[in-house]
Amino acid sequence: MILRGGRVIVGDGHTVLDDATVVVEHGRITTVDTGDAPASRPGDRHVDVSGKTVMPAVVNPHGHVGYMRGSTTTAENFSRASVLDYMRRILYAGVATFQSLGTDRDDVEIGLRDQQRSGELADEGPLARFYSAGVGIVAPTPGSPNGGPFFSTESMFEASTPDDARAHVRVLAEKRADIVKFWIDDRHGTKSKLPPEVYRAIVDEAHRLGLKAAAHIYTVDDAKAAVRAGADVLAHLPRTGPDRELIDLMLEHDVAAFTSLSIQRPDGTGWLDDPLVIETVTPQTREYLRTRIESIAPQPLFDTVEAYRRMVDAVHQYVEAGVRIVFSADTGLLTQVPGIAEHRELEAMVDAGVSTAETIHAATGRAAEFLSLDSGSVTEGRRADLLVLDADPLTDIRAVRRIDSLYLDGDLVDRAALRDRFLDF
Repeated sequence: MILRGGRVIVGDGHTVLDDATVVVEHGRITTVDTGDAPASRPGDRHVDVSGKTVMPAVVNPHGHVGYMRGSTTTAENFSRASVLDYMRRILYAGVATFQSLGTDRDDVEIGLRDQQRSGELADEGPLARFYSAGVGIVAPTPGSPNGGPFFSTESMFEASTPDDARAHVRVLAEKRADIVKFWIDDRHGTKSKLPPEVYRAIVDEAHRLGLKAAAHIYTVDDAKAAVRAGADVLAHLPRTGPDRELIDLMLEHDVAAFTSLSIQRPDGTGWLDDPLVIETVTPQTREYLRTRIESIAPQPLFDTVEAYRRMVDAVHQYVEAGVRIVFSADTGLLTQVPGIAEHRELEAMVDAGVSTAETIHAATGRAAEFLSLDSGSVTEGRRADLLVLDADPLTDIRAVRRIDSLYLDGDLVDRAALRDRFLDF
């Protein structure tokens, strides 16, 4: 396949090629050039993308699948069919790879991930490439549900001692989980928090077994503790704002930060009228979300406007200092509709002052690098997970929603057929 004549955003944060040619063979990019197109051979398929923009498909390493549906986010919504539906919705929206971060139930996610990698899901049609952390680790709260996500507290692994923690990490390693997730958060003083000796054991055992460890944190002090324990990534920005000590620690230990901005961004209800939302979400759910958002305006659904401002400050300080920020939409709860949440996160990052080029880099090349993917950029040798857009996102990041065509491993995805298989949402 030869894509000719388009503008190419490589996905490295700076390189843009005009009137470029991208050649794909056997699912991989073999040529990216602004010169003349290679000589045509029998069987070549030429695609004219003049006036369009080509960029890598989005990679989201932080979300939760299967729980949110319509007006509820509950354990009762979770099923194999629901997880598959999310993988179709996410791919339809231009997200080629997705990682669910610690809310599996009964190994449904791990099982589907394994079936996808073995080719057993071929009859399900194209799906986003799926990664899973399996079941995450929290502290038990005597007499109350633990401090894990409200929709899956009963599925969390509760660790009281370092030995508990190490045993669970070994179970995750046996299941070939893609990362280990743990929560350091007392939910505003209402829940027990993992003791330092327990989360240090989690990270130590994960690293011993070749796994990365992701820490859910809320405060800057929890962030520092997670970094000192050896966590590879902070799954959220500190809602109390960073300080220089935290930044220095993150730089010293090369710890990344997931952005996770849009879940707390007070962005109103205008996004509910976006064509991508209208064609993928039922009118009833859109109206429910509109009413819910307007009922608490101008606050976000989660936390406060002031907490969000501190997160924006954190992004500014991280970028300025050179801390690795990695795109993360925290998809699948509150207003984070699968597929839509990823686009709201792109917009939130740009609105927070991250340059558009850096935002695209964080959501493609850098996110792919975090997951050790061989995709995420339009460069030779990479998987051809590509978006062809009707407009240039460097001018307006919302153009990433204007998808002309989508390629996964070099194969054109029939997005209409994907949409036809959606469950009601």
